[in-house]
Amino acid sequence: MTTTLDDAPVNSFHRRLVAIALGGPFCDGYLLGIIAVALGQITPQLHLGSVWSGLLASSALIGVFVGALVFGAITDRIGRRLMYVLNLAVFAAASIPQFFVGHAWQLFLLRLIIGIAVGADYPIASAITTELVPKKLRGPALSGLVLSWWVGYGISYWIGLALQQTGPDGWRWMLASGAVPALAFLLVRAGVPESPRWLASRGRVDEAMAIVRKYVGPNVSVDDLAAPQKPRGGSGLGNIREVFRRGYAKPIIFCSTFFLCQVATGYAIRTFQPQILKSMGVHSATASSAVMMIIPILGVTAGLFLVNRVGRRPLLITTFVAIFVALFCLAVLPLHLSILIILLFVLFHFSEAAGSALQFLYPSELFPTDLRATGVGFASAMSRIGSAAGTFFLPMLIAGVGNAATLLIGAAITLVGLGVSIALAPETKNLGLTAASGAAAEEKLPERTVS
Repeated sequence: MTTTLDDAPVNSFHRRLVAIALGGPFCDGYLLGIIAVALGQITPQLHLGSVWSGLLASSALIGVFVGALVFGAITDRIGRRLMYVLNLAVFAAASIPQFFVGHAWQLFLLRLIIGIAVGADYPIASAITTELVPKKLRGPALSGLVLSWWVGYGISYWIGLALQQTGPDGWRWMLASGAVPALAFLLVRAGVPESPRWLASRGRVDEAMAIVRKYVGPNVSVDDLAAPQKPRGGSGLGNIREVFRRGYAKPIIFCSTFFLCQVATGYAIRTFQPQILKSMGVHSATASSAVMMIIPILGVTAGLFLVNRVGRRPLLITTFVAIFVALFCLAVLPLHLSILIILLFVLFHFSEAAGSALQFLYPSELFPTDLRATGVGFASAMSRIGSAAGTFFLPMLIAGVGNAATLLIGAAITLVGLGVSIALAPETKNLGLTAASGAAAEEKLPERTVS
């Protein structure tokens, strides 16, 4: 009895692939998160003002924009496997020199390079995972990438607090420590095969069939891989133009906007959360922030389990509503109790993380194989415009208009994401990759329902 790639039974290869894929997002979260703790020591040592503080906090995010936009398209051009290994090598190579920097501009440059590698990993890891796992594992696997990001981000807080105790140069050890997980995961990525779907999209059908039979099973049908491929009008960066030419404008607008609205407030608030909590009267603000990093892990775990149960669309809309409620209440209510402030931050973190389970999943499902990494990369890049701008301007906004007005701005951004999700979010939980991407291009996705 034969089956398709989408409906193939989950085997040990699929489980190993997902475990290996988790390494990249873990490193991403760790490298981006450690700066939040390190900034407390970097600021006096390098004599940073608010401008340089914002630049260092947002430097990696600027790099993510470049890496996702450029290397997503390149990954669709040259393949997943090569890029899958190279970007972790860059993580390690750029992390170690951070220990020796003496000026803010040197640190800015290194974290920019790290950000480019992080941005490249988003479309690479999501594309190769999407194309190698069956349909029933796709939602949890891609949500698991986000969970791994949060685990790395949360662990960075605790390691940062521990290294902070080594003295005023603890920040150097914090930033250089990112090389350790990068090197560890680099060793296991080398054995991952090329995506058979990508090989087929480039006309290399025999190679694709060989990989499917070796890793997935001899009874898995490869007829869809052998089918004639649509003509492609672009390659490399030309893929971005191809996305619009082929009718994927609405999916790219939807994915970019909801992704941007999720991270624009989320990353900025997480980066400067110790300072925000301290200004709101919360004692031990850095330790409280470290404890609260457990909450997003619980949130994205909930998202991982719900994505195949309640569906993509209800999960996205509900979490946007909860994020808005948390930010709005923090901005307008007369908050005098630390516990109430912390509870609202818990609601914010849990909801933002649960919704983030869809950040890799939606774009991976809505674009075809030869444009998948381009679509994920473009959406990731657009989202980083918001997160970089939010992180750069947040300290200046707080200094200029105060916490309340700044949080209201975050609530307004959340409302934009909610409106776009209500208008454009499809339900794709029961669709195969070919059906989901084909329907997205032709605007024939199943009727949008909230349940």
